[in-house]
Order: sequence, then C-alpha cells, then structure tokens
Amino acid sequence: MDHRRPAGAVVLLSCLGALGLASCSAEADPEPTIPGPDITGPDVSGPESTGPEATDTPGRSSTTLAPHTPSPEPSPTPTRASDPSWDPDSIHVLANRQNRLDPPDYAPEDLVYPEVPQYGPEDAMMLRQEAADSLEELFAAGAEEDMHLGFVSGYRSFDYQVQIYGARHAEVGTEQTDLYMARPGYSEHQTGLAADVISIANQDCMLGECFADTPEGQWVAEYAHEHGFVIRYPDGMEHITGYPYEPWHLRYVGEETAAEVFDQQLTLEEYWEQDPAPEYDEPEPNPEHLSP
Repeated sequence: MDHRRPAGAVVLLSCLGALGLASCSAEADPEPTIPGPDITGPDVSGPESTGPEATDTPGRSSTTLAPHTPSPEPSPTPTRASDPSWDPDSIHVLANRQNRLDPPDYAPEDLVYPEVPQYGPEDAMMLRQEAADSLEELFAAGAEEDMHLGFVSGYRSFDYQVQIYGARHAEVGTEQTDLYMARPGYSEHQTGLAADVISIANQDCMLGECFADTPEGQWVAEYAHEHGFVIRYPDGMEHITGYPYEPWHLRYVGEETAAEVFDQQLTLEEYWEQDPAPEYDEPEPNPEHLSP
C-alpha cells in the first residue's frame, strides 16, 4: 500500500450494621447479697426455658434479651474491566494534562499501518498493532452499513509533536494552542492508541465538531465501543478531560473497558476514578519543547 496521502490532517484536540450498646440496671436489694446458682431441683432451667419450672428469684431483676439479628452483608464493591496504568505500553495508560508519559519521549515498538483509507501525512498514519487491527474491524463494520470513514491521524512521535505544537504556538500562543493540542509528552497520539477519523462522504466537514452530525459520526458514536474504542473527549466534559468536544478522536482501550465506558457514559478519568485534568501544572510549555 502507498501510505503517502494528501497531507493536511487538522489537529484539534453506627458502625457494622448500626451496632448499638444498651445499658441494663438491676434494682438493688435493701441489703446486697451475692446471688448463688439458680438450681430448682434435678432439672436446671436454662435461659430459654418458658415452662412452669422457669421462675424468677425474689429480689432479682429478670432481663429478657431480644433475639440477635445479624447485620446485613455489605454489598460487594463493583469491579471494573480495567484500572488506569502509568505504563506507556499498557492499552490502559492514562495520558492527560496531569499525567505525562514516562518517559516523555516514549515510542511504541509494535507500530503498523492499518489497512484503512488514509488521508493524513504518512508519518502520522501508524497505530499499535492491537489498535490497528481493531480500527480495521471498525472500518469494515462501517462499510457494511454504507459508512465512508477515513483515517487522518494516529501515532505522533515526541519529535513530531514538538514540531506541530511549536508551529501552532508560534502563531497563536499558549492558550489557543493548548485548547486543542497536547504538549509534547502529554499526547494520547504518542501512545499509538489514538485515531482521528473523518467522513470522506461529507466534503463540507472534513474534521471538527460537525463530524458528530454526519451519518459516519453518528454511527461511530454508537458502535465504536464494540471494537474497543471510546470517544475520548465527550461533549461538555472539558472541565474533566481538558479538551472541548472531539467526536473524531477515538482512543483504544479494549472492548470490555470501552463497553463499560460507553454504557456508563463516562470519561476515562471518571471511569478510572482519577482526578480531573483541565489544566497543566505549568502555565507555559517547556521552551526546549518548542520548535524554532
């Protein structure tokens, strides 16, 4: 396959069951005595005796204990399909503005070109093997439903991110660059698990929020999880993810995790019970990571 495609992909981004203590006090005899065993003959009446042999001893209080009701068993803590990882080789690695990849210049070793229609620069068209296989399955399932999908951006190396982030930063500054583009070392694209997709049947909306209104965008939103992908930056969740709505940006996490994220309508931060990541710790990017 010739992977060189038209360049120009747009990069946007009580306690224990209410246990209580009851106090019981017995009335004191006028003259304190030491009680002896309560023996009434050959038969010794136990505490549960209710027949005529069970009698109270004059001068002693009789206390009836309520039957013990066991505390209900606590509900088991629900388990989830996966937990977050800080190992960049894991498909569950969490990369956001509060979680930089370690090492920052991490590069996957199993990158391949997925066999799907490609419309981006060749050096940004690879994915990790597992994600590439699943993207091929996603595109094949879409084609069966007459969906016309294109792939415009996948893995971006640390150096590639330095180049495109620096170029954008030189034009519009930090705030506008950070709005849609991750700083080098913080990008999901650097994991090789993120794929930007478009509707090639809609020339009026090649990339952007309008993708959500195309038949392809609506189909992807409904079925991507069946192939292990989630929409990484859902609508209205920038206070958690750090990025505005990106219906085109898919993140591979595996089918089980993707299904649970989809069913619960959560961000990955919420699903993995991690703190929101709307901002970087440092207000400005590392000057050494800005291309000249």
